[in-house]
Amino acid sequence: MTFDVAIIGGGIAGLALAVDIKSRGYNVVVIEKGNYPRHKVCGEYISMESHNYLEKICPALKKLNLPWITDFKITTGKTKEFNTALGLGGFGISRYLLEELLFEEAKIKGVIFLLETKAKDIHYENDLYTIETNSGNVFSKLVCNSSGRKSNLEAKERSEQLKGTNYVGIKYHIKIKRDPRLIEIHNFPGGYCGISNIEEDKVCLCYIVNSKKLKEANNSIPELEKNTLHKNSQLKKIFNDAVFIFKEPLTISGINFRIKKPVKDGSFFLGDSAGSIAPITGNGMSIGLRSASILGVLVDEFFLRKISRMQLEKKYDDFWNKEFSARIKLSRHFQKLSEYSFLTGITINLFNNFPSIAKTIIKLTHGKPF
Repeated sequence: MTFDVAIIGGGIAGLALAVDIKSRGYNVVVIEKGNYPRHKVCGEYISMESHNYLEKICPALKKLNLPWITDFKITTGKTKEFNTALGLGGFGISRYLLEELLFEEAKIKGVIFLLETKAKDIHYENDLYTIETNSGNVFSKLVCNSSGRKSNLEAKERSEQLKGTNYVGIKYHIKIKRDPRLIEIHNFPGGYCGISNIEEDKVCLCYIVNSKKLKEANNSIPELEKNTLHKNSQLKKIFNDAVFIFKEPLTISGINFRIKKPVKDGSFFLGDSAGSIAPITGNGMSIGLRSASILGVLVDEFFLRKISRMQLEKKYDDFWNKEFSARIKLSRHFQKLSEYSFLTGITINLFNNFPSIAKTIIKLTHGKPF
């Protein structure tokens, strides 16, 4: 069987795109190296810009009583903090639950899934793609790559990226009494920790740290948390007061925030495959969802012969760079800034003295509802 669209990687962006394109009447296959449901390292905050689109492609979301997040706090050290209202705001939902909902919706729609299947190589000949997998070949007219930061299809490029600054991400789910409307970022030497509510009164605690700090802690997460994260007194109190749901934290290493290409070798990239945004400014999931929404429209126009293949590639490339390139570049600046507590302290003082600057920056990190 030849599919209209093959999607490599079934994360949030890939699942959303699969549902979107299948809803338009096309045959879709998702090639996913893992299985569902699953936990992933993620801040689990989604900007309200994505809410309408998510409810459209995943009606089950409407039945959930998810926490709406309207306020923001950032701290450093013992005393400095800045508080403000978020303009657009967002909501909290775990990757575990959101991926499961989208996966079930995709199956209902008729999307074909090849689970526990790795894409090894892609060839293009006579207007048809051949995707080599460990389970055999898959044929499709279009290929969309949403395989995340660490695609085995880009091993050579990834080895080049690892030469720069790299980070480690660590996530827990916890229970703790707190304001569910508040998202917090607590800075510490070498990184920061985000805290916000998700479904069922659970709280996502997820932090990112320069990999050098973990090495200095003898690659021990407990030692890292005790000697580095706890230098922020508010964060130390949260660790001491929380009930930890996971027996062990989820971890991911080799994180970087380089911009890649949204179109390469005839394939369309979305989500972290196209470029990762630093969590300090958030909204990685919203970027993936927005990419899926526009790519779904463009793919439909292509199959309806309203645009050519060349126009499809150019329109998506132009859209992605216009919408996301500046946001990702801004996030990289704040990522570097956040590694140094004294610089974060200066930023907090600036925000407290000139709140309008903070509101402008927050607005730049959020897109418009779609």
